Order: sequence, then C-alpha cells, then structure tokens
Amino acid sequence: MNEQNPERGQMSLDDLLKANKAQFDKVFSSQMSEAGLQSADHRPATAADLETTSITASADVRDVTANLNARFGGGWSSEVLEHKSERGGVTVLVKLTVDGVSKMQFGSARANGDTGKALQRATDDALAKCAAMLADETSVAAEAKTAPQPPSPDAPPTARPAASGDKLDTVTLDLIENSLRNARHEMDAVLFRSAMSPVIREQHDGYPMITDPRGRMIVGKFGSYVPAMLKAQKFDLQPGDVILQNDPYKCGGAVSHINDWIILVPVFFDGNVVGFTSMFGHMTDVGGPVPRSMPTAATSIFGEGLRIPPIKLYERGVLNQAALDLIMNNTRTPEVNYSNLMAILAGCRVGEKRVVELCSRFGADIYSHACEALLERTEKAMRQLIVQNLPTEPQSFEDYVDDDGCGNGPFKMKLTVWREGEHAYFDWTGTAAQAPGPINFYLHDGMFKMFIGVYMIMVFDPQILFNDGFYDLIHVTLPKGTLVQPEFPAPLGCRTHTLSRQFDVLGGVLSHNAPNMATAAGYGSSPHFFYSGTDKDSQNFQFMEMLYGGIPGRPIGDGMDGHSWWPLFESIPTEYLETYYPMVIEGYNSVIDSGGAGLHRGGNGIEKIYHLLAEGDVSIHDDRHESQPWGILGGKPGAVSAKWLVRQDGEKTPLPSKIDNVHVRPGDRVVFRTAGGGGWGDPLEREPGKVRKDVARRLLSAGSARQDYGVVLHGDDFVVDLRATLELREGTKRNRRPPPMFDFGVRGANGTV
Repeated sequence: MNEQNPERGQMSLDDLLKANKAQFDKVFSSQMSEAGLQSADHRPATAADLETTSITASADVRDVTANLNARFGGGWSSEVLEHKSERGGVTVLVKLTVDGVSKMQFGSARANGDTGKALQRATDDALAKCAAMLADETSVAAEAKTAPQPPSPDAPPTARPAASGDKLDTVTLDLIENSLRNARHEMDAVLFRSAMSPVIREQHDGYPMITDPRGRMIVGKFGSYVPAMLKAQKFDLQPGDVILQNDPYKCGGAVSHINDWIILVPVFFDGNVVGFTSMFGHMTDVGGPVPRSMPTAATSIFGEGLRIPPIKLYERGVLNQAALDLIMNNTRTPEVNYSNLMAILAGCRVGEKRVVELCSRFGADIYSHACEALLERTEKAMRQLIVQNLPTEPQSFEDYVDDDGCGNGPFKMKLTVWREGEHAYFDWTGTAAQAPGPINFYLHDGMFKMFIGVYMIMVFDPQILFNDGFYDLIHVTLPKGTLVQPEFPAPLGCRTHTLSRQFDVLGGVLSHNAPNMATAAGYGSSPHFFYSGTDKDSQNFQFMEMLYGGIPGRPIGDGMDGHSWWPLFESIPTEYLETYYPMVIEGYNSVIDSGGAGLHRGGNGIEKIYHLLAEGDVSIHDDRHESQPWGILGGKPGAVSAKWLVRQDGEKTPLPSKIDNVHVRPGDRVVFRTAGGGGWGDPLEREPGKVRKDVARRLLSAGSARQDYGVVLHGDDFVVDLRATLELREGTKRNRRPPPMFDFGVRGANGTV
C-alpha cells in the first residue's frame, strides 16, 4: 500500500501501522488509565485554559477554526500525529504550530456510533489544550516565519527548534525512537528493493544506520563506523555532500574488506549538522585477479582489488563523474555495482529525509535531547549486564581458525575478559600473528564493542534499543600485527571466517562466569560459493551466495538448523537462482547427525548440491574443515564441514575449505556441506520424546539416538522403549567419565590432535 495519510504528512498508512502500533497502544493505554483521558500537561488550570476550552463547546469544525483564527490569525497549522479508537471512544495526539512554536496534547471524545465525528471532536479537544499552552507563551506573530534550510531532497519546511529548556516527555521520546526505528527499516527496504546483486537484495548484506553529530549510532544493525571515518579523514562538510570509501586501512577499520562500499551523508538542519545517515553493502566484484574480488591466495591487499580512499562522490549536490567513471572502470560488473551504489545512496537519502522531518516536527534541540536519552538508556542497561555477568578476575578462552587459504595454520584466537566496577575489559593478547593469507580481520575497537553489545543484549534483553550508548563502558585491547589488528598491507578478503569465530570465542569466555550466557560453538565460519562464466546466450555472469550452518545449543533451547550466525541474513530463493543463473539446485537438506548432541542439541549443518549448466569456474570460502564446533557443559561437538566436486562422469573429488578457480563443465556438480553447531548440556538428560521427534524429522538417526542420547526406539514409527532407555542411560552414566566443560572432539581445539 502506498496511499498517503494526509494526517501523517509523507508517512504512509503501512508505515504508521508497522512503526507505531505497538508503542502507541502501550503509551496510550497507560496515558488514558492514569490521566482519565485528560491532557498530558498537568499544569494547574489558568484563565487562558478556561477561555480557550470554550473552543470545544461546538462540534462544528468551523467554530474551532474561527476561534483559532481569531486568536492566532492565519499563521497556525495542526497535525494529527496519532489516533486510536477503542471502547466506544476516540483518542488523538495533535500538534498545533504557531509561528514555528509547537505544542502537543491529547484529546478525546465518545464515538456514539459515529467514529468520524468523534475523531473531529477529539481533535478539537486537543487543539483547545494546545492553544491554552500557547497562550502562556510570548505573543505570537500573525504569520508564521520559517528559517531557510539547506537543500535536502523533499525536505519539509523547517520549524524553529524548541527551546533547550523544554521538557522531553516520554511520549515525545517514544515517538522519536519509533520514528527512527522505522526510518532505519525504510532505509533497508529501499536498498533491498533497488539493488541488483542477490547478496544484497536477497541475502540482505547491507547495513544502515542513523547517527548523532559525533557519529554515534542511534539506530542501526552493525554499530557505528562513522567516528573512525571522521577521525581518519577531515572533510569540510556541506549540504549535499556524499562520502564514499572502501579502504579498511584508510578509515581505521571502519570497513573490514574492500568489497564493502560505505556511503556517508551528513544531515543538515538550519545550517548545522544534526547527524549522519550511512549504509554499506557488499559489491560482488571490485577488480583484482579473480572474479568477485575475494582471492583465497592473496598475500597483500594490493592483490584483492580497487581501494577507494574517503572521497566526496557528491560535493554540494554535484556528482564527481570522473571519480565514478574511474571506479566503475575497475570492476567486472559496472552495471551491477552502479545499481548497488545508487541503491545505498537512495537508502541514505531516505534516512536523511526522515531525520530532517523529525527536526522540523519537534525542533532540533528536542531531537538532540532524544538522541542523548536513547544513548543513555542503552548505557544504563549495559551497566547492569556488565555487573551481573562479567567476572572481576580475568577469564580466558581460545579457539582456532583452520587455515588461511595459503597452506598456513591453524591460527589461535585468544580473548581475556574481566570487569572493574561497571567497566568491562576485553583483551586479545595471545592471538596469533597476522596470517600471510587473507583471513586477517582489521578489527576496529568500535566494531568489536558492537559485537559485544549484540551478544549481551540479544541474550538478556532483546527489547533494548541497540545503539552506541554503552561504548564508553567497554575497553578493548587489539595487539598490532595480530590476526585481529593486521598491519598494512596484509590481505583481508576472507576475514569473515575470523569475524564469525569471534562469536565462538566470546561465548566461550563469557560462559566461565555466567552460565546463563554459556553457548556452545556454532558453525563459526562464513561459507561462500562463487560461480562465474558465460551462459548459453554468451552473457557473462557472476554468482555469489553465502551459506549457513548449525547454530549452537543454548541455555534456552536447541540451535537452529542451517541458520545464519548473523540473525538478519536470509537465503536466496532457489527459484531466483535457477531463473537468473545457469544452475539447478538438486538438493538443499539438513545434514543428519551433524548437530552436536546435548540437552539442547546443536543445529544441523546443511548440504546444498549445485548442478552447473555452463562452463566456468567455481571458488569456495569456508572453515571448520578441521576443528569441530565444540560442545559445552556436557554437550558434544558438531560435525565439520566438507565439499566435493562431482564430475559429469561420476568422479568425486574432495575440495579444500578455501580454493579459487576450479574449472567446471556443464553437468558437473558441487556438493557444499556446512558445519553443525555444538550441543549444550548432557544429552542423556534430553527428553526421549524430543529425541524421537528429531529422528522422525530426519535431523537425527536412530543410531545416534541410541549412542549419543541413550534413547531406544522401535519400529518404523520410532516408538520409545522407556524401560530400555532408562536402563541404557543409567548404565552409560555409571561407566563414563564426568562430562567436560568444553568438548572439542577427537581433533582437539586446533583440529590437529
């Protein structure tokens, strides 16, 4: 639905329903019950109140308009911000603006069978209360005067900022918060509907944010890299400027490999920067020696593709065409990259527009106060989480990345954690030196703080607005020259294997002191499949897909099967793949028994079979071929990943976890199997009925049910033999060693034992 609601300005009805319904219900329910459907303003009644209240004596809108015109002249405007009908009544929130000064009040009326007239009476009631508030202000001008605003696409007229002493009430804060949440999702929607590459459009590898003037993220999904960008490059920012860059070494790790292109847009209101909107998305190809620009054999970032330092792609609204032409001349997919880049910019423009609207609606000062309040609220919540769950004595944990794609490895990742009061410390000292190959992750400390925040907030209180408010509470040590802080010009193209393994390490180290945070290891990698060549119509194609594996068992339940470790990623529909690329998906299944056994089992990995229809080359990025995803608190480790090339004649060849340019012919198949997740808790404590259900769903074999869970099943219907199950479990417990805290499997933590 795209119809516009005139009472909401440019916000559609869908936007209103999605963004504000739940919050509106909560706020209005409490407001109506506590105030008896009265105004949110609790001042003692004044003579002006009594005088202006007479406006509502008549249900005729002409009387209300006449009274307002008589009092304020023609320089007033009103807007119904919210409305709700229930229990025979109507409640509205109305904003009245006179000479740039705005006031908001609730109004109410009984429906008496006619909701439309009740809505008008409730609006009149609210307008009267707003008028009473404005009567106490300094005399207002007969005509509204608005300050000039720097150019911004489709921006509404500016309003005079609210005075700094104005109170930020909870209703206003909730409205601004939900408007920003909605704006962030609107940025996503524009990107995903406009970009051409499936990794952005279908898998959602794009990251929006809205920040304050210091670059601190207010809403978003990946934490703010803006402070690092602003620190690395000083710009004289003007309205209409757009910054583009992709070089990790030129922005302090704000972006971590050159396939991710960042757009940064300063948001101006009344001549001042009130924040930034920004997005980055993954470009399939940015030049370099191999299609898709993520060579597994790279030993320098110079061998990975085009590096773009921070530049003004637009300056004062004028496109830098020469720079754009140079960039597009260095990619194998200029049309796709151009589409993706413009989609990212369009998403940023939408965010910019929404921020300007909020400043116009509430005033820049109120908007600024709201941003600070949202940051402070997140900081307060994180203080409690730190004190409750982090140890005062240092605790360490280590895990390993198998190899770097160049024959080197394994590579240790070690993290030590402790707290001092309400401040948390995360120290990566002891992590392996940077790799010769491209698994290095140039980690900005702000990005790692974001990972910590995502982990802790998602575990304890997912309703907390995720933003940068807690960053000052987190202190990160990243030793230079290591896997997590490589020195230029170390290659970075395959850094996601190290990135995703961080979550395993983080879960392991936090489990020492907080069992309720203790998760097993997940598939701990970032599986990628690439296929390029020429199709039957002599058209070049490049395909890239991220695959997913087993999520670890957790205190709250089983891990998910074949799911992304980053919760917002999605899979590419098979129909899309088979329509746009020369391939058929012959299988897409859960790998039976690949999830680690446990009271809460690890999720299974997946097996995807690509039947290739055109000659070309395939490449693979993955890890966990050697080291198993470990189990915890008695849980068993998950299965490792594996890959095979099956030629048309049936010859089957194992493939390594990282390899480039394997030549394929029509009829060849690639079998891509991802790792499972580790189990949580003693599998002998799992309910037999759940084990039976897993067997019936082909997630678990009957043999594993007996061997790993001690559950005896009979017949094709997998009937549980309770007596035999009890006897088997008791015997197993008597004869086994006590379960370890961590079970790394027969190969050990580094996959070599």
